This record gives sequence, C-alpha cells and structure tokens, in this order.
Amino acid sequence: MFALFLLVAGTHFAALLSPGPDFFLLLRAALVRGRRHADGCAAGIATANLLSMAMVLALLGLVASVDGLWWRLLQGAGGAYFVWLGGRALLARRRLDLPDRLETEVRGSWRRGFVEGLLASSFNPKLPIFYAGLFGVLREAAMPAWGLAASMAWMTLVVLGWDMALVRLLGHQRWRGRLQRRVALLDRLCGGLLAALGVWLLAGLARS
Repeated sequence: MFALFLLVAGTHFAALLSPGPDFFLLLRAALVRGRRHADGCAAGIATANLLSMAMVLALLGLVASVDGLWWRLLQGAGGAYFVWLGGRALLARRRLDLPDRLETEVRGSWRRGFVEGLLASSFNPKLPIFYAGLFGVLREAAMPAWGLAASMAWMTLVVLGWDMALVRLLGHQRWRGRLQRRVALLDRLCGGLLAALGVWLLAGLARS
C-alpha cells in the first residue's frame, strides 16, 4: 500500500515538474506582476487542486456505492487516459523558451493573484480527470478514508510548496537554463510514471 502511494505521489510530483499551464501562469504572474502576486497565484492554484480532489473523492465514493459496473467503467477510462497521457509525454519533442531576465513592470497584489490562480485552475478540465485517475488507483487498492484524506492534504501542500518555490527559482537565470535543457527528461519521467499507473489500473480491471 505504501509503495503504491509513493508511485502515485511520485507521479503527481513529476507532473508538477513538467511545465504545463500552471507553470506558464506562474511565469507570467512573476514576470508582469511581481513575486507577491505570483505567491497569491500559487495559493489559488493549490486551493483549486484541493477543491478538485474533494470533488473527485466525493464522486468516486458515490459511483463505487451505486454500481460496480460504473466503477469498472471509470477505472477503465482512467487507465486508458493515463496511458494516453503518458504516451504523449514520452513522445513529446518540445522546447521551452524562457526570457533571459524577469522584469517586473506592474506591481500586483496577493489577493488578485489568488483569484487569478483559483479561477485558471478551477476551469482546467484536465485537473479533475487527472485526480480521478490518481485517486482511482488508491481506491482500487482499498486505501482507507484517512489515507485518502492524508493523500489529499499531502498533494495540496506539495502543489503549494512547489509553486511557491518555482516563483523564486524563476528569478535565477542559471536555474531557468537548466530547466530549458532538461524539459525533455522531465517529460519522459512524467510520461513513464503516468503510463505505469494507467497499466496498473487496466490490469486491475482485467483481473476483476
């Protein structure tokens, strides 16, 4: 059970490392509005993740209690989505172009940044699908309710901590250069873990 949690937590963190919509939202916030605004944006993103996880857990509990067939369909869809997502990341050939310097033009505010991050992540349709797959893995392994709640709290803190650290790391040109050179490696890491979780879900479906 703990090994499975480490796989899920590792996949979640690898997805954070691989630059996606939240990364570019934070980059823009730090570039245009300043660190305080970007910190608020990070808090908004973390809150949106927490709300999405709570919604997903409620829906998973409802589906599991209504009919086993619906749960198996959801498990199959989640597994297929993770395999597809992992395959795309493994085959990606993208480049990451970052500015040489971050220059603050207009000062923002923590509150405005929070609202911006909350709304942007709340309206990202991929977020609940992603968490449905992660928590579907944990529910399939019969993780108790306290374990699911602890996983939700852990993932929220990881999102907040990483995003706030990212705001500060973006201010260092050396780190931005390293990120640009290693984006392909991060994509491969994220893709491999996602594909492994997807295969695990589909294998569990085949056994049931």
